[in-house]
Amino acid sequence: MATSAGSLKALPSNPSSNNTSIRTGNSTENKTGINTDITTSINPALTHFTLAKYRFTFCVKSEVTLPAYKGSAFHGGFGHALKKIAPSFYDYFFAPGTSADQPKPFVLLPPMENNQHYPPGSTLQFELVLIGNAIQHLPICFAAFDTLGQQLGLGATRGNYHITKVEQLGARDTALPVYENGTWHTAPATISAADLVRHQASTPARQLNLHFQTNLRLKENNKLLPHTPPFTLLLQRLLGRLHTLNTYYHQGELLSREQRQTLLEQAQHIHIAQANTRWVDWSRYSGRQKEWMKFGGLQGTVTYQGDLTPFIPYLAIGEWVHVGGKTSFGLGKITMEINE
Repeated sequence: MATSAGSLKALPSNPSSNNTSIRTGNSTENKTGINTDITTSINPALTHFTLAKYRFTFCVKSEVTLPAYKGSAFHGGFGHALKKIAPSFYDYFFAPGTSADQPKPFVLLPPMENNQHYPPGSTLQFELVLIGNAIQHLPICFAAFDTLGQQLGLGATRGNYHITKVEQLGARDTALPVYENGTWHTAPATISAADLVRHQASTPARQLNLHFQTNLRLKENNKLLPHTPPFTLLLQRLLGRLHTLNTYYHQGELLSREQRQTLLEQAQHIHIAQANTRWVDWSRYSGRQKEWMKFGGLQGTVTYQGDLTPFIPYLAIGEWVHVGGKTSFGLGKITMEINE
């Protein structure tokens, strides 16, 4: 039953109630777009690594002016709104621990377009990935973005907007409406990383294109890598991120030291067949640190070649959680394209 718009408390809270199946062709998918007919050898620890991706759509009420890359505006606005409505949740999302190594439990991908001026009536979309226990806090995230649009304003002009729709995205970008025009429709579901990669885990891959859609910031010897990364370095940073996320937001061990070492040894046989990447500078002003910060990184496409099959599941998760530095701003967004 659909619930009325007024209160976030009306949002259904039992994810398991949403896990029904939908028939599509010769396979079975649950509502999050997960293929459940395929049985492959998947790291069982991935079943405990949970995440959820949401796409927010909003309509501009008064002119919004944003920079070409909008990650800072959305990231900063989200934090500002959380501080206003629920300071404890600001700490949860933006200062999640005393360790500098602890990553934030979210990834915010801003609208990926160069347009900077949005008159009233314009629509924009952004994506929010929540990791582990953060998934249960979708209502507070919604409230923060609603407060940002209705009260605080977004961008240089502090333009106003209202949220028209929230969809949960599945493994193959299937979209399930969660909220639309003031009504909550269904409880958000939780996806495990095993579900996310199941339809790709058995895909043989000898060559793939990896697209760096937003600035990729990888470090080698404590310095930012200014050129196309060798596959071993990219995989090492990705597995490190997955390990850290798992350590802080899930239970158990995602990969043992021996398993990681085996994968990295296999990765040494992967080589770069073609690369078309470039360094893209980006600076943002930090209101907290009162200074300009440089967030430059690599964009473009690299073609890796070799026996890539063992790495496909982890790259598929990386498409959602990103890799490298400043992922909560949307940086490090990768997408893969397997060449048949």
